[in-house]
Amino acid sequence: MYLIGQARDIHQLIKKNQKTKIVLGGYVTKSNYAIKAWSDGDLVLHAISNCILGAIAKGDIGMYFPDTSIKNHKLNSKKILSFCLDLLKKKKYQIINLDLTILCDKIMINPLREQIKKSLINLLAKNNKKIQINVKATRFEQNLKVIECDAITLLQKLM
Repeated sequence: MYLIGQARDIHQLIKKNQKTKIVLGGYVTKSNYAIKAWSDGDLVLHAISNCILGAIAKGDIGMYFPDTSIKNHKLNSKKILSFCLDLLKKKKYQIINLDLTILCDKIMINPLREQIKKSLINLLAKNNKKIQINVKATRFEQNLKVIECDAITLLQKLM
């Protein structure tokens, strides 16, 4: 049996006078823009986590990690992903395909694409050699100060 999940996460970008740390798919890099967020702002892991939750009909990350809780302030998004992967395992499913599109006008994603993909492979393919991950990059072409990640995943029931 197969399940499909899809999700989108979008965050505002804030211009900085100096390079600042941003996290995309678990990959840490620096940018002249900061990602405005309650957690660490890793919208790639947020979209993937919501993809998983949607596919297994378990709501969304806001139900488990509300941005109204101080304990989630600056939360490492790898913890969110780990929680969702644990739920996935309990349901006896695995990710077999993950397709991402990251949209941003202010941060060039294309040069970061392979590092993001390698980070995701390290996070998601530890016990799952079947997984296929694709990361695409594009722009809004409207000079927007936001960054967005669209994700879709295909899950397969474990035998």
